[in-house]
Amino acid sequence: MMKKRLSGQKKRGYGIYAAALIMAAGVFAVMTYLQREALSAYVKRPVYIAAEVIPRGTVIDEGNIDDYLVLREVDAGCVPETALGTGADIEGLSPVFDIDPGTLISPGMFSDRGDVLRGMDHPVLAGFKTDDLSRAVSGVLRAGDRIDIYSCDPETEEGMLLCDDIYIERGYDSSGNVTYDTGASVMFNIYLESSQVRDFYEGLKSGSLYVVKRC
Repeated sequence: MMKKRLSGQKKRGYGIYAAALIMAAGVFAVMTYLQREALSAYVKRPVYIAAEVIPRGTVIDEGNIDDYLVLREVDAGCVPETALGTGADIEGLSPVFDIDPGTLISPGMFSDRGDVLRGMDHPVLAGFKTDDLSRAVSGVLRAGDRIDIYSCDPETEEGMLLCDDIYIERGYDSSGNVTYDTGASVMFNIYLESSQVRDFYEGLKSGSLYVVKRC
């Protein structure tokens, strides 16, 4: 009788042990699966980080993108889906405010020349030199700035608004090279409506134009 009881207890012990092993194996399998899923979700993606201060209005292109931006591999789960990671995404854009070094680059920081053109009926590209203006520019100009252009009456010296909210497309130095830093540009390209071109160039010819920079 005692032997039978001991035998039954051993069998139950073996059963509990086996059940424990099965449970442990199941837990291990679940943990392994969850770990595998977590690792698979840890995907890195390339994103642009500002390498140095990017001044507002600086147009990013292949000539300066390596100076202003550095490409970094980061955890995809830690960055917004809209973060910019290819040159094609960012070339032609210009920041709407100064971007500090180390800032993750996203589209909301930039304006696009396409945005300007979409708001115009018949856009054309015109140009002027600072020497052609009747007065000194009110503030340093650079690509991406918005300006108002006035015509000064030679008799009364009163200013009349010729065209407003004009977008500066590029700045150039005295040798005709594109400029990226402030204070170096002496020539500028701007977008005008075709209907504004005649009055604009007549004003330049007569030396009656001056420019006010919008803040």
